[in-house]
Amino acid sequence: MSDTATVAPGSTGGDVPERYLGRWEARVDGAGTHRLTLAQGRVGERVLTLVADGAVQHCVFAASLARKPGAEGKLRLTAATVTSGAPLSSCAPDIPTTLTLLPDGRLKRTGPAGAEAVTYSRVSPVGSRTE
Repeated sequence: MSDTATVAPGSTGGDVPERYLGRWEARVDGAGTHRLTLAQGRVGERVLTLVADGAVQHCVFAASLARKPGAEGKLRLTAATVTSGAPLSSCAPDIPTTLTLLPDGRLKRTGPAGAEAVTYSRVSPVGSRTE
């Protein structure tokens, strides 16, 4: 079973703008590859699954939509919880984050001031199968 299958991107019945839905990937210096899947959902529902693979660990996180996107279109997510990991002791819950679509089509994930931002490239849009 794939970790990215924990949420299934959809295009109806939720508060997440369709342009955010799908699978995204980033290479993070010193932290390996991060694969992020955004699914449709409402405030309080899980919309994000993040798989972080490093040299010696595999961590899977989930986060919910914290509030409806405003006029600026940014997605605000709750703090991510650890859903699985190997070794589990190498995975720690994450801080609340904001997702922003950049003009070039990439996705930027930021936390509070001082937290490192991560920029993702789209791997597949909503409705695509990659497995």
